[in-house]
Amino acid sequence: MTMPDGGVTLPVRVQTARKTAVGAREHQTGQVTEYSDEGYTVGYDSNTEMKCMLVLRARPDVVDLESQVLFQWLDADGKTGKHFFDFRALKANGQRVAIMVKSEYRRRQPKVQAELAGIAARVPQSFADQVVVMTERDIDPVEYFNAELMHEMRRPDPDADAAARRLLGDIVGAVRVQNLVDAIGLGARGFRAAVRLLRSHELELTLNVRINHEAYVRRRMFK
Repeated sequence: MTMPDGGVTLPVRVQTARKTAVGAREHQTGQVTEYSDEGYTVGYDSNTEMKCMLVLRARPDVVDLESQVLFQWLDADGKTGKHFFDFRALKANGQRVAIMVKSEYRRRQPKVQAELAGIAARVPQSFADQVVVMTERDIDPVEYFNAELMHEMRRPDPDADAAARRLLGDIVGAVRVQNLVDAIGLGARGFRAAVRLLRSHELELTLNVRINHEAYVRRRMFK
């Protein structure tokens, strides 16, 4: 992130209840730089977890996403049990969803299923309204492609973004992305601005297709 005086500062790493194992050799780990101002990084422990993070952040019904959320409970023998949920999503309707990310191979194992079911049964509504398990099978390739594209193009371009937003009121029904780019008049910068309007959910795709110049979009009607 570049500062006004021309200096550079590194993004702040989001503090979570559990540190992710960045640098582990047996599986993919890493960090995702989040938010349009490049201000924060969030770690992940697997490729599937990274994909889930991007997909969840891109969904219009998810307004906030916490990572590595500690859940604790008291066993019958008085011992404290704990589990770190990979994510807890706050949805637009106010519900909170605690999310466990596993590989499909592990999820299918009876021992793992019993363990996850036991944890889910202990979760009170004060912590989450719902507990779900996400695996690679829950990631729609089209949804992930779009989420990754929106993440890559998240950095604002004030002039292009303003030009794109001025056109919102003129959109009636569906419009081809290329037509929107032509109306913005800034070439590739206009395409990126259109993608950011999809990222902010001011626009939405008319069909579940990859975001490209031939896709059709429309203004999203907020409820």
